Amino acid sequence: MISSFGLVMRKIRSKSGDSLRTCATRLEITAPFLSAMEVGRRPIPSHYLDKIKSIYDLNEEEYTELYNAVVETNKRVDIEIEKMNDAQKEVSMTFARKIENADPELVEKLRKVLMESDDQN
Repeated sequence: MISSFGLVMRKIRSKSGDSLRTCATRLEITAPFLSAMEVGRRPIPSHYLDKIKSIYDLNEEEYTELYNAVVETNKRVDIEIEKMNDAQKEVSMTFARKIENADPELVEKLRKVLMESDDQN
């Protein structure tokens, strides 16, 4: 299911005639990563807001719509458990249950590792 962010991005891409792949290239990310953000499987990093605004020359109304869509989409990220192996399922569920009370240093270490993983895709 497409997220609020995905709906706004499709509108932005349509206006400029860009495909998802072209948009991803312009954002310097992979098409699968952009697609995952658009369908709500990945949170949208806040630094993409200004990047999208600049690349697509968004006016204030368009930027506000994009910002609100990012906030709405980042409230919840869906994961597809059925596509995971048993170890991935266990890690995902344990992480979801414990992240709220995790030590900030541990969270930062995990964030860095996960962001490095995204950069390699």
